[in-house]
Amino acid sequence: MTTARNPHDQVRAEAAWVVERTLNSRAPADTFLQGALDRCDPRDAGLLRELVLGTLRWLRRLDDVIGHASERSLEKIEPALLAPMRVAAYQIFFLDRVPMHAVVNEAVEHARSLTHRGGASFVNAVLRRIARAPSLEQWPIEESRETRRLAIELSHPDFLVERWWARLGEASTRRLLEANNRPKPLHLMASRDRGGRELLAESLIDEGCEVEASALAPLGLKVRAGRPLDTRAFREGEFYVQDEASQAAALVPSPQPGERVLDLAAAPGGKSFALMAMEPTLDCVLSDLDPGRIGLVRANFKRLGRSGGLVVADARRSPFVGVFDRVVLDVPCSGTGTFRKHPELKWRLSEGEIDRLSRQSLRLARASCDLVRPGGLLTVISCSLEEEENEDVVTSLLAERSDFGRCELDGCVIHSLAAHVVGPGFLRIWTADDHDGFSVSVLRRKGEP
Repeated sequence: MTTARNPHDQVRAEAAWVVERTLNSRAPADTFLQGALDRCDPRDAGLLRELVLGTLRWLRRLDDVIGHASERSLEKIEPALLAPMRVAAYQIFFLDRVPMHAVVNEAVEHARSLTHRGGASFVNAVLRRIARAPSLEQWPIEESRETRRLAIELSHPDFLVERWWARLGEASTRRLLEANNRPKPLHLMASRDRGGRELLAESLIDEGCEVEASALAPLGLKVRAGRPLDTRAFREGEFYVQDEASQAAALVPSPQPGERVLDLAAAPGGKSFALMAMEPTLDCVLSDLDPGRIGLVRANFKRLGRSGGLVVADARRSPFVGVFDRVVLDVPCSGTGTFRKHPELKWRLSEGEIDRLSRQSLRLARASCDLVRPGGLLTVISCSLEEEENEDVVTSLLAERSDFGRCELDGCVIHSLAAHVVGPGFLRIWTADDHDGFSVSVLRRKGEP
């Protein structure tokens, strides 16, 4: 963290600090962003988030421009200077609230505080060159290979673009990359037993918020303007903040009255809250390995006025056996469906990591089978779009467990999800519009209840 000359400079300096720390660690950007927000004027919170997340989203395209403008590879640029230049370049290309000369001057002064005079002069020269051509179209990509050119243009790693291109084709891959780079609005989930989203929308509108109904989630609202977390509705637990695709994924298949549900690796509780919001008669038990995260679930229960069992337990060694109508397993995954919210994931993911997470998911799914009663459901949910972490895990599991089969979903899902059913017992929501991407596999244990 660095000090800056005035509050406006501080926002840029803090943004650069968050970007640098995020890229140099494996921690989520939010880990560092929250501390930076605490140090800044609350009125600058929106700008700080925009600078951090925008720079991380467009990192590769910005680096390509910086490399051309400096006429040297990034490896030959002093590491301390990269974050100030990246944040400044993002402002030049994507924001227009601050004059370009001010953006350049602030970055130069920040660089001066980090390094020697020559480094500040270098930053000045590079950013002034970029400011003279303030449109990305003025910086053509010098790459002949199609997949690599697209990866640079839309700021993704080569290996992801190559695997999606081979699987989806050029046009669909481009749409997915473009969706990943769009900021997403805040999504809220109402509760059916509290009047549903119509009553919640009226309450929020009365307090100055602008909302619209989700197309995917039957209880979801998208926030277009306003501060819903400062409203009476939030304080009184009338909604939960959750992506609309995540809400919808939890409802596959639609919950039935009185079901006994076990939510494994449950914290912070979103899947169970989505199920209870739709069907308040459910008997839910939420389990997580981390006692601190169980505390977070407890706090959410209290605010939402819900109740359920809370258990600290390893999903691979659960104390329960064969007693649940529905077991929900939210597996650890690469998060390729959540790049809009967590753009830093793009820059730390690898083929090896996807393989490792796939093996971990299979171990958890294997351990979850014995928790399902005969005739009951095992629902495996991930925010990954990769086949290795979804279809391949289920195929391997079914090869081991002859007492499970794929659950037919036709007629068992809410209308808005029918088009997302792509095979027996499998549903995929691609990142698009305003929502994240999710994959859902549903298996039924054979035998009579």
